[in-house]
Amino acid sequence: MKYQHVIWDWNGTLLDDRIATVKALDLMLRHRNLGSVTPEEYRERITYPVIQLYYDAGFDLINESYEDMCEEYARNYQEYASTISLHENAASALAWFKGKGVRQHIVSASEYGILVDQISKYRITEYFDTISGQKDKRGDSKEHLAMSLMAEIDADPVKVLFIGDTLHDYEIARNIGAHCFLVSNGHCSEDRLLKTGAPVFPHLGAILQALRLEE
Repeated sequence: MKYQHVIWDWNGTLLDDRIATVKALDLMLRHRNLGSVTPEEYRERITYPVIQLYYDAGFDLINESYEDMCEEYARNYQEYASTISLHENAASALAWFKGKGVRQHIVSASEYGILVDQISKYRITEYFDTISGQKDKRGDSKEHLAMSLMAEIDADPVKVLFIGDTLHDYEIARNIGAHCFLVSNGHCSEDRLLKTGAPVFPHLGAILQALRLEE
């Protein structure tokens, strides 16, 4: 195994929360008479920091608090908790990397407390050496978390693999010098991901297949 560390994104990569995410945003749009959003439209719009998505969708960020919007989104998201699950092959991928002696980390734009609770719910905490999340629910860039992690583990970037599902994940991997694999069954459309030039896989199982062929 040529990688010593794997940095995982959480939402959309290991966690399949696309329905909850789209439904939560759709409720907010409808409440403000800003139309609606389909899963396909969301995957074409998603960007980080998330506040840009709100600007683009027409939210009034002058007369309404963005922090209040984030709290509203979190409540809506929780209403659809029953639709959330780990992606197929997520647990097996984590177990496979652990079996290879690879240290695994999560770097997420989610608020840390919510992140830890979700990971614990699916009983996969044991797989991670470190878990990094945000201090709030704003959905800001998580690049500083990745930078701090790289300094903490003092790893050769060539031996680090970043696995994510958005353009932001690709940008972070590039900026920390890590390899990047992207999955197209998460929050971002395949067409957008392919434009990065990074390897794009339909799901985590395909990543495992590719890595096994390299052994």
